[in-house]
Amino acid sequence: MLAASALAWAASILPNLTDPTVSRVARQIAAGESYDAQLLRRIVAANLPAAQHQCEPKALRELLVLQLSAADMTVRGTDLTQADADVDAVQRMSRILLGCAPTESLGWLAAFWAGSRQDGLTAKTVALLGESYRLAPHEVWLQMMRVPLAFRAFDALPTALTDATVQDFNDVFHDRLYPSAAVLYVKAPASTRGRLLDLTCDVSAREKLAFWYLVRDAGGKIQHRCYPADDRPRYLLEN
Repeated sequence: MLAASALAWAASILPNLTDPTVSRVARQIAAGESYDAQLLRRIVAANLPAAQHQCEPKALRELLVLQLSAADMTVRGTDLTQADADVDAVQRMSRILLGCAPTESLGWLAAFWAGSRQDGLTAKTVALLGESYRLAPHEVWLQMMRVPLAFRAFDALPTALTDATVQDFNDVFHDRLYPSAAVLYVKAPASTRGRLLDLTCDVSAREKLAFWYLVRDAGGKIQHRCYPADDRPRYLLEN
């Protein structure tokens, strides 16, 4: 009877823990795609109990990616009640993840984001971002999520963390993830864009041209010694 009960229990939670939808959506969000916030909340609600019960870091990490994405959208909207609920959920889920896996850099990043929303940019919240960098300085999927969050607080961060944020961008760019790098560049504070572009001068002229157009398509503009200085047609810029 115990064995049968155990099998029934495992069968009830296994579909949630192995749901390929969660992994797929988390990967796409990390790459910069957006989903409906309400849909993300439903996926989290359906999968979180099993992941928490099992204390499964991978599942908890992926669900936190979804919840963080939902919260990041709602805090820029007009529904303040939902925004507060989403921020609280990010804070709660970051604690759950770190309780199961204290070295999970995403947990520290999410705690930084939620803490800065709730308490402002204090020494304590900045330290949480520092832990994220210390534990995972070069994980590209995480860097693509970390850079835009760090950029929002960039001018108030200590030098060590601004340098780490610039290095995040450099890693994404030199992994040839040019579409993602273009989006990150457009989100960067104007004061640091020249510094970011200085890091891109070592690639080929064709790659710089591709990045130039990707930035323009993302709503930005490049003015830098390593790039075309005007908006002439592509065939003129290539010749």
